[in-house]
Amino acid sequence: MKLTKFEQSGFILETNTGFKLAMDIGAYSPVETLEGISPDAMLVSHIHGDHFSVEQIKKLAPKKLYLNKECIEALGEEIVTSEIIQVKAGDQIDIGEIKVRFFEVDHGPNVKIKPEENFGFLIEADGKKIYFGGDIFYPSGLDVSNLEVDTALIPVGGFYTFGPQEALDFVKQFKKIGTVVPMHSNPAPETKDEFLKLAALEGIHTESYPI
Repeated sequence: MKLTKFEQSGFILETNTGFKLAMDIGAYSPVETLEGISPDAMLVSHIHGDHFSVEQIKKLAPKKLYLNKECIEALGEEIVTSEIIQVKAGDQIDIGEIKVRFFEVDHGPNVKIKPEENFGFLIEADGKKIYFGGDIFYPSGLDVSNLEVDTALIPVGGFYTFGPQEALDFVKQFKKIGTVVPMHSNPAPETKDEFLKLAALEGIHTESYPI
């Protein structure tokens, strides 16, 4: 399994057989960087433009696009080539060879426009388990105290999501995590650096990316 990071909270997960799942590649990712990816499927956590962008979706042209009701309504008359599948919190579905569980997370009090649904994802692929926290501000969604994952994708941006210390406190609630990947630090990359320093002091294994 290969995980590739894009801007903000965007990722491409590619399984050992080459199946590609895109997640939350939004307006911060220049469309020219998305050439030739052609994912088999794409997940969107919520309607905010740094996670949900029609321009980026059109460029990626995933075969299947998994959206909540609010995002589907926002598409309106936009023409996309993807098959659109509506999902909601609590759904557990198979996407090709990947299993995905959708759960609601709390975006906190600082968002100007509160999304009707704001997902996190629990993903299983190639015998590995990945937790994607989305835009989580307060610990919410799954009870992670009994959760063992190989990788946790955790926002560290602050104000709209966990800040570095809040992210660290949350990570320590998991029963077990192999690697923590910080995300959502645009436009303040220093929050990622602060989280990495805090995690290192706690002996938590992290993996960072240039963006």
